[in-house]
Amino acid sequence: METVRRIRARLAAGLPTRMIRQVLPCAFDGATLRPCPGVLTSLRDQLNVLDQRAAELETARSVLRQTIAATENAAG
Repeated sequence: METVRRIRARLAAGLPTRMIRQVLPCAFDGATLRPCPGVLTSLRDQLNVLDQRAAELETARSVLRQTIAATENAAG
């Protein structure tokens, strides 16, 4: 049951299953990781991917807000 919880937590964090497979054996006490070859680099790379996606989403949100405001002004 604990393994399932760990997998779900990592999926929720945006880790792909291939990375979870790499990280899971390094898990200790659920959250703390023992040093495993390549894991820290992989986690940092994944964080960079998520940061890029977040920036892209923020740009899309900004454009949508501007479009809504312009539409409301034109209708108003």
